[in-house]
Amino acid sequence: MTDPRIVKVLNVFHKLNADQLEAVEERGCDVAVTAGAGSGKTYTLVARYATLLAEGISPRQIAAITFTKKAALEMRSKVRDALIELQNQAKGDSEELQKWSDLAAKMDSARIGTIHSLCTEILRAFPAEAGIDPRFEVVDESVSKAYQHQAVEDTLKNLVAKQQFLPLLKNISLFTLRDILQTLLEKRFDSVEVFQTNIDNRKRLVQEFQNRLGKPDFQEPIRELKSMSQSTLIADGGENLAGVLLEVRRLWTVAEAALGRGDPVACAVALHDLRRCLTLSGKMRDCDSKEIYKALQTNFDLHLNPLTGGKKSDDEYALQDTEDLFEELLPLLREAFEEVHKAYQDLLENDQTLDFDDLEYRAQQLLKIPMIREYWQGELQALLVDEFQDTNRRQQEIVRAITGSQGKLFMVGDPRQSIYRFRKADVTVFRSEEARINREQGHVIDLKRTYRAHAPLLDATGNLLVGVINAERTSAPDYYIPYTPMVADRVDPDSGYNSPHIEFVLGEGEDAESARPQMAKALAARLIELKAEKQFLKWDEVALLFRASSGFPYYEEAFEEAGIPFVTVAGKGFYDRPEIRDLINILRALADPMDDLAFAGLLRSPAFGLSDAALYLLRQTGQPYWTALQNDASALSSGDQLSVGRAREICANLIPMVDRIPVGELLKLVVDTLDYRSLLATADNKGGEPAGKVLGGRLWRNVDKLLLDARKTGQVSVRTFLDTLETLNDAGAREGEAPAEADGSAVLMTIHKSKGLEYPVVVLADAGRTRRGPSENVYLFNELGVTFKMERSPMLYKLAKELDVDQEKCEDLRLLYVALTRAKSKLLISAHCIPNEKAGIALNQWAKELVSATGVATQEIAKAAGKPFESPLEIEYPLRFWCALKDNPILMPDLPDPERKPIPINNQIALYQPIGGFLAVSSEVDISQGWQITQQKGNIPGTILGKIVHKAIQRWLFPDDPRLTAMLETESYSAGLVTSEQRREVTERATELLNRLQAHTLWKEINLAQERYSELPYSYLINDTVENRVIDLLYRDAGGWHIIDFKSDTIHSSVQKEHLIQVYAPQVRRYKAIIESKLGISVSGQLCFLDDQGEVSVVDV
Repeated sequence: MTDPRIVKVLNVFHKLNADQLEAVEERGCDVAVTAGAGSGKTYTLVARYATLLAEGISPRQIAAITFTKKAALEMRSKVRDALIELQNQAKGDSEELQKWSDLAAKMDSARIGTIHSLCTEILRAFPAEAGIDPRFEVVDESVSKAYQHQAVEDTLKNLVAKQQFLPLLKNISLFTLRDILQTLLEKRFDSVEVFQTNIDNRKRLVQEFQNRLGKPDFQEPIRELKSMSQSTLIADGGENLAGVLLEVRRLWTVAEAALGRGDPVACAVALHDLRRCLTLSGKMRDCDSKEIYKALQTNFDLHLNPLTGGKKSDDEYALQDTEDLFEELLPLLREAFEEVHKAYQDLLENDQTLDFDDLEYRAQQLLKIPMIREYWQGELQALLVDEFQDTNRRQQEIVRAITGSQGKLFMVGDPRQSIYRFRKADVTVFRSEEARINREQGHVIDLKRTYRAHAPLLDATGNLLVGVINAERTSAPDYYIPYTPMVADRVDPDSGYNSPHIEFVLGEGEDAESARPQMAKALAARLIELKAEKQFLKWDEVALLFRASSGFPYYEEAFEEAGIPFVTVAGKGFYDRPEIRDLINILRALADPMDDLAFAGLLRSPAFGLSDAALYLLRQTGQPYWTALQNDASALSSGDQLSVGRAREICANLIPMVDRIPVGELLKLVVDTLDYRSLLATADNKGGEPAGKVLGGRLWRNVDKLLLDARKTGQVSVRTFLDTLETLNDAGAREGEAPAEADGSAVLMTIHKSKGLEYPVVVLADAGRTRRGPSENVYLFNELGVTFKMERSPMLYKLAKELDVDQEKCEDLRLLYVALTRAKSKLLISAHCIPNEKAGIALNQWAKELVSATGVATQEIAKAAGKPFESPLEIEYPLRFWCALKDNPILMPDLPDPERKPIPINNQIALYQPIGGFLAVSSEVDISQGWQITQQKGNIPGTILGKIVHKAIQRWLFPDDPRLTAMLETESYSAGLVTSEQRREVTERATELLNRLQAHTLWKEINLAQERYSELPYSYLINDTVENRVIDLLYRDAGGWHIIDFKSDTIHSSVQKEHLIQVYAPQVRRYKAIIESKLGISVSGQLCFLDDQGEVSVVDV
């Protein structure tokens, strides 16, 4: 029976189906929910959270773990929306209304975040027991990578100087050893664990051979072979085949004898020779001997060749010397790893920082202390974990330690969508936890209904996935996840989407290089046809999904030529192209010369080309790079001395121009001063052709576009411009070079980026891309220990590589599942092919597997001679095939105006556009000075103090946040406050103003806002002149939308205050007019004076 306390919540979540409702209501046991693509898992998770609140559990007693910060924000927002709806339903019941209002007010402090945010809280609660400084900061991945690189380089220098490491350096190249140490460091706590594993390598190999030779696949044909005499074999298959099989039988006996005496090397050598026997050419007559021969050959290649070799004539033998050398070098590698681990740990500790691995490992160790584990078990009444298929073993242990007894854990995930192995995710964790819950009488629920694809598309897609993922496997390890079908909620497709719902669009060429552009052009042509047929209406209904970003350029070029607007998400979109990234980094360094990361990038850029050795020597001074640049450079090489002198002179001329001239002008000055176009001429020179003839001079064009974008923003503040780009980067947006049309752009993204998204039309793009087989220099497996590559690879390394390849293949199948299940209405597979005399056309990778799953022969596609045709699957849903032949130019259908209308370069619209476009308003007052203080203490300019306080409010940092001090110090440096007295004064004054604001009721109101936007930019037109402004703060609460314009003027009298209100009120009215006109919302406006005779005052405008 449903708990009466949650009935009202369930009314809000009235769309829950029976399985979802069961997951939401289940209590008293752990719950594992398998939620397939489009099954509404987030909706279910939020409903579960809301019902727990309804039962009286405080938000601080519930921890909800999501995979990303973005997902955490979305979940918090959805819970808050549900609470607002409950407030609206409770009108008239003051007690009920107060209950939901109080809960909504507490949501900002709710424990909704990533596993790393929870680990951070666990460590900060018990810093002494964790042995860490409670003020620690968490470094992001880019910084930790830089630290790791430094630790590896420093360690390698030390190893070279130590005699005991000579055997290691003699047998493993420095390049390989560097990569091995880097890999071990990236997985450092796993490395520590695995190095401590006591594995008898010989015994492990003997066991592996016994398992493989004992398989029925071998034992049955060998048993039959042993039962046949020489005369029987000759009579059955002839003398030649009989001779081969007799030798096979002898070598099998040798291999078994070697295993019997515990000699895996001798066994491997015998098996290698055995496989070399199975290389007969020519046709054999049908007989029992042939069946034995074929069975042994097939199963050897499947089970033994990866370990012993022999299939190819140049496959190397196993050697005892190699195995002995591996045993000798392994302890030395462990010592080298311990050195690099300590060096990295020291770098982190010196900066009082932890990386993500630290957070997990230290939290895991801390929770082993009974008192601390019991504290957290008492602190939390419920733990909800989203995307559980992407967790690892250490995270699993943390979850188990926190939940303790049954009934607290609610985990949601889909092992079919586990695609983050490269981030250490382990799909077997979900299965083992699900099995534990089932074993301990918990509840396991499968959400089989999908609200994404309609039934015909779902069934047709399922047929493809069954044919590829569920293809017969000789073994099913726990990391292999078979495809299981779902049930569609939508029986019929949306209006306009006609059958066939799955199409194969292929492009032919003599080779992959010529075929891939053809495939992209073919897809562009087909998409234009579909849009003309009104199967979709807007380009933003289309998403192209890629296994890797290397396929983007083919489609970008084709879409540009066809006039299809597109946005590339992740990968190398416009703002992530090397030449653009380089210029943006130079801007960042000029805006803040004390930003060492940016300044190092500036010095290493093609513009200056400082060597790594020079950067290292500059770093040894202990000073920031810009400061070190002013010192004597005689210790550097002559080339580096010239580079340092040039960098010093150019930066000294450019830094004073920052924030004094528009960003567009500053960027042009940078490009001209550095002679950047000459640098690009070299970079864009392919095959000796001058830049501008290659890819349309893309690099030059990109720089021109960046200059245009910067000029169009009209911004003067470099930091504001960089913040704009950072916002775009955080959103993952990258701009295509074609101008976007009014009704949106097609999206190009990797499959990993598409996780959790859905689109009406999905294209599996570049589906024939050849997958690079994994071949690491070192492997870590608990069951195999640490294994590494040598000139001749030891057998354990081969064994580890085989395991890694199989795990990678299984994840690749899951990646395909994710890609194909993003489609709501239509699915297209785009791939290249090349002519093949026997098969008609030859396909690769996913394209080959998917076409094979349809049952349509490639010869049929070739026979169509470039014309589209339909062919049904085994059930009633047809497929469409079209192969654009290599010799047939693709005629691009015309797009209706204005889609194909050319846009002159001078009128292109920058990716970043301030909201609202243009609005004519009167100019009552000059507000060009923006944030300003009219009175100041000491020698600190009012504008500097105002900007620094403004930056703190923008980031919502206040004196109770340990990050504020570092931020104030950094901003003081950036503002040019070089003396400690100046920095101390501005820090004290800023802290005073921020303390005052935090104590005011306005701060509490803003902090609890349902939505909050800082530094909101827009543009407006005054007397034919475009001026750009930024609204300090726009937020929404239960009472509606509000604009706050913060002022730090020091007010001494009411007369002065009235004057300032008259000065500033028109700009707030202007803000209101812009927002109400362009966003169509009603908004209030207020001035907030932070120093009104020592107090905060708020004035309605």
